[in-house]
Amino acid sequence: MPARINHYEAVLRICVDELGEGGIRGRVVSRRLTEPMPFSDVGHLLLQLEEVFDRQNFPQAFERRRTFGARQEESSLPLAQTLEQGMDPEEVARAAGQVTTFDLYVITRRNTTWQGFVDWLDGSPRSHYKSVLELLKLIDLLSFSERK
Repeated sequence: MPARINHYEAVLRICVDELGEGGIRGRVVSRRLTEPMPFSDVGHLLLQLEEVFDRQNFPQAFERRRTFGARQEESSLPLAQTLEQGMDPEEVARAAGQVTTFDLYVITRRNTTWQGFVDWLDGSPRSHYKSVLELLKLIDLLSFSERK
C-alpha cells in the first residue's frame, strides 16, 4: 500500500447479509480489496481483517510476530497492492448488506489489539472502541438489536 494512505481511504464496509443464532454472515468491501471478501462468522471476519492489516502493513502493528518457522504462504484474500487497483469507490459506497451495514475504521493496532471507530449507516451515532473485545461487544449489540 502506498505510504500516503489515510484511515478514511482505508475504510472497511461491513455488509451483514445474514443474522442468526450462530452470529453474522456477509462480506467486506473496500478500496483495499480487489473484490468483496465474504465472511462466515465474526471470528472469520476478524481473522481475515487481521491478515489484511498484516499483509498491507496498515495500520502498522505495534508489535511484530516472530517465528522461527517458514515464511507465511501466499494469501488467498483479494488484496489490492494500491488503492487505485482496489474496488471502485462508487461500488464501495453503494454496497449494502441485507440486514445492516457499517463502516469500520481501524486507526491503530497498539497493545496487540485494534483501536478505532464504527460509523453505523442506519443513522446511529458513531461508536469508538479501544480493543477488539469492545468491537465484538458493539457487533453483538447490533446483532441483538436486529433480532428484536
